[in-house]
Amino acid sequence: MQKINYDELYTESDINTGENIFYLDKELKVPYNGVVLDYFNGLLSWEFEVKEGFRTGMEKTYYDSGELMEENETDHNTINGLAKEFYKNGKLKTIAIVIRNVPIDTITYDELGNILKKVSINKNNSSYFLVASKITEYRKKYNIE
Repeated sequence: MQKINYDELYTESDINTGENIFYLDKELKVPYNGVVLDYFNGLLSWEFEVKEGFRTGMEKTYYDSGELMEENETDHNTINGLAKEFYKNGKLKTIAIVIRNVPIDTITYDELGNILKKVSINKNNSSYFLVASKITEYRKKYNIE
């Protein structure tokens, strides 16, 4: 899979998400397909897969010291699937099932791996109606319990 530096691509804003759509040309006619790498102070800070210009696939962000901070499944510029956060020591901080940027189930851990809390979306959440039809399917597919 092709890899390219973030600064070497051209972008326009995705009208639906406000996120960038990535192109190989200044005229914004040739969508990029491959992996995008972004660096801060010479260290990899962000990498993500792009399909037809949109963040689709795995996305990873890193602490300034190089350790993995987040790992997300993305689809069409949204987090869609599993989202994970990590402590600098590499231990899991949170794991969540997310549908189009809406967290469905989230488990938070302390640095020793003990569960601190579990949160699940419910009908009182204003975003519930946006994802209600997919909740059962995603819970079955990812089962984070």
